[in-house]
Amino acid sequence: MINDELLKRFLSDQCTPEEARRVANYLQEHPDMLEKYLSEEEFLQLQEDGYFPEIVSQQWLKNIHQQTVAANTRKKWAKRLSIAAITAGVLIGGAMLLVRRDHQKMAAANPEMTITIPSDQQQLTTNTSDKAMAIALPDGSVVRLLPAATMIYNKQFRENRNIYLTGEADFTVAFDKSHPFVVYSGELYTTALGTFFHVKAIPGEDMISVRLNSGKVLVQGSLNKKKVINDVVLTPGKELNYYRKTGKAVVSSFNTRSTDILVRAGNNGAAAAKPDWYKFNGQPMSQVLDQLSNYYGTAIYYYPSDVTGIYFDGKFEKTDSLEKILTDLTLPNNLKLIRNDSGFIIRKK
Repeated sequence: MINDELLKRFLSDQCTPEEARRVANYLQEHPDMLEKYLSEEEFLQLQEDGYFPEIVSQQWLKNIHQQTVAANTRKKWAKRLSIAAITAGVLIGGAMLLVRRDHQKMAAANPEMTITIPSDQQQLTTNTSDKAMAIALPDGSVVRLLPAATMIYNKQFRENRNIYLTGEADFTVAFDKSHPFVVYSGELYTTALGTFFHVKAIPGEDMISVRLNSGKVLVQGSLNKKKVINDVVLTPGKELNYYRKTGKAVVSSFNTRSTDILVRAGNNGAAAAKPDWYKFNGQPMSQVLDQLSNYYGTAIYYYPSDVTGIYFDGKFEKTDSLEKILTDLTLPNNLKLIRNDSGFIIRKK
């Protein structure tokens, strides 16, 4: 439930991001409450102040003041339309408010980080939960975004594989020799072609760290267009720690076995020919996922530790959908199946 004071702060751009999301979600579920909280005059004032897109107010006024509607029905019809239009305005305005705040937060925390992606092509993602968030990118790469971390990247993310990170994240990079994968984190930027690495760049902390688990990455640094460190190539098991106050970079070793890597099943190629039916006889879950990924030509991501010790017996028909098969595999084994535009992610509940 929201109160008058909270909604007033929301409409005045004085909420925290968490409060703004809560208000927007509540109004979406209870559109009838908007009439109580927002009059036509107040809505017009908000539009004049730039909170809502112009098209929302224009459509709202057009519907309300439609002269061709019979007088005895116009009132109820306009009321419904006004509530719907205001709902759209509040939600769009709330989303714009959150994006603007996240951009301002990132810019304030990283004044030396210039984002070169056009604003209309930017995708901004912030992990507001208390658990790591797995994000599959359009190129097949996967980011494990830790709590309170924010990243900006190109919505298409195939030719421009640049990520601007504030906070902490793991990166499992899909191989693409022609399009380097670059993570900008404060003064440092890390380039990879196909690998798994971890970056930590938390606002207010002196140290930025880059940790490589597999593959190879090039770590470079600049501040106000001046180099802050010599270029460093990291090999698996090596970690670079950069100290902002002293400008010193230290490379050391770490235990690669302590970090579980999100991997992609199969051979990452085109779909293989499927038989009319196929059967698994006590095969490890990892092998089952590899075969399914190859059969359906769909990306399946998982953490090896989540499926270790799980074996599967079963038969499937050629006509069965991949989602149905994966649901049958995950439900009995306390695994969660996540579907997105890039494929499926499997992880422990």
